[in-house]
Amino acid sequence: MTSLQERLRRLKGGGPGVASVPAAVAPAESVRASASEPAPCSSSIPAQVSAPASAPVSDSATARLTERTRGAAEDSGEQMLFPDDHRRRDDAVDGPASAARSEHDAELDAEHGAMAEQDAPKDLAQARPRRLAERLRRLAPSRAWTKNRPVISEQELASQLGAEVVADGVLCLDRSWPLRRRHGRVAPADCIEALAALLPTAPAQPEGWLLLDTETSGLAGGTGTWVFVFGAARFDGDCLRLRQHLLTRLDAEPAFIAAIAADLAGASLLISYNGKSFDLPLLETRFRLSGRVAPLAATPHLDLLHGVRRAFASRWPDCRLATAERHLLGFVRDDDLPGSQAPEAWLDWLRGGDPRRLGAVLRHNRLDLLSLAALVPALAAVERAPLDYDADSVSLARHLARRGEHDKALAMLSAAHGRLDVAGLLLLASLHRRRGDWPRAVAVWDALAAQDEQAAIEALAKYHEHRSGNLRRALALAKRIACHAERTRRCARLEYKIHSELVGKPPCCLDRRGR
Repeated sequence: MTSLQERLRRLKGGGPGVASVPAAVAPAESVRASASEPAPCSSSIPAQVSAPASAPVSDSATARLTERTRGAAEDSGEQMLFPDDHRRRDDAVDGPASAARSEHDAELDAEHGAMAEQDAPKDLAQARPRRLAERLRRLAPSRAWTKNRPVISEQELASQLGAEVVADGVLCLDRSWPLRRRHGRVAPADCIEALAALLPTAPAQPEGWLLLDTETSGLAGGTGTWVFVFGAARFDGDCLRLRQHLLTRLDAEPAFIAAIAADLAGASLLISYNGKSFDLPLLETRFRLSGRVAPLAATPHLDLLHGVRRAFASRWPDCRLATAERHLLGFVRDDDLPGSQAPEAWLDWLRGGDPRRLGAVLRHNRLDLLSLAALVPALAAVERAPLDYDADSVSLARHLARRGEHDKALAMLSAAHGRLDVAGLLLLASLHRRRGDWPRAVAVWDALAAQDEQAAIEALAKYHEHRSGNLRRALALAKRIACHAERTRRCARLEYKIHSELVGKPPCCLDRRGR
């Protein structure tokens, strides 16, 4: 009984050695109390994402975002933004009891600072205040913004960004860029004439071309990744019209998807950078989750990342858009918000109403759209003169050959003949053979066969057997083939043909295949 009474006394804070526990636990108790109180205009906000007062968020949508964010944080080694075991404290951090919370924060900070100067705690009761203070501080990264500032409304946010509210939770920013105004060294107006060089099947009318780029809550993809900025650019007279839609509330995604569908309507060609692998699959997922059919599958698509990789994957350390801008456009971004920080900027708004970096996110997205328009003529110039840009002529010529433009591929390789590697020389000989220019093809194969290149030796053996009729030369080359099965089969067939020419009939021990 004495032991039970002692344990009850300690739980109430009256036991020896735990005098500091009530002071540390008091904030948590006030957190639980405040979490049960209704917050004005935000009673429906879940614990994981504390949205602005004017932006209620659905529980199911927030749960999906929480799961995605937790996985991204674990992958990157960073602390999770929405731990499940802190839900009630999250509610209190953004709840109405901000004045009381500020007092608790000051107490916790002072207590944590005092304990940090002492030795390690002697028991769990002494360690508890430090851990509680650290956890509360981590749970409110936007507290510096929300502590003394009122939460702004969507209309005020739209006014700050220069946008307009097109639906509850959806903002639209509309801008124009003169086509003759340069982006780096290139003007978007050159895109209209240069696009046919990159995509011969492109529609002739540029009014139907749509350049698109998205900003998302992460890079994992799937149902846990949200699209919160959709940027689209169209050619409109002598301007490039840039339209951006911003999602400010998770429960407004159906209206956001409807606005995206309106932008995509009538598009005859999509132009993106890594859109085939990332942007479009993610958009299709969000369309399906909203109960709509994505109007993207049947639309022709030009992914400029593929062209950059063909030309420079073997030359540059990476093929990111910023690298292509620097090398091909002469454009270097100053004071630009990195794309990796865009999800954090959006979550700052959702959780605490902090709009300070949303404008930088939209500016980053606009620069991406302008770079898409400028990269089209830049890549067309690379294909015309790859040596001027130190591009991979072999990779570009192989792409032209697959596209059926063999004459262009041959001209490109012929211009770079002195710089070609073995793969480039074999491709050059193959293009000569395709045109029926056997002397030039044989000259290339002979040079490679002298270096014991197996593909050239086999090509020469076939040529002398089937074209020139020099069976002895073909047999000598066949004996140099490294593959035993191929060498045996070819040599037997050539010996059969040579014997037939000498005596007029094949030897009785061999059939017509040399077996």
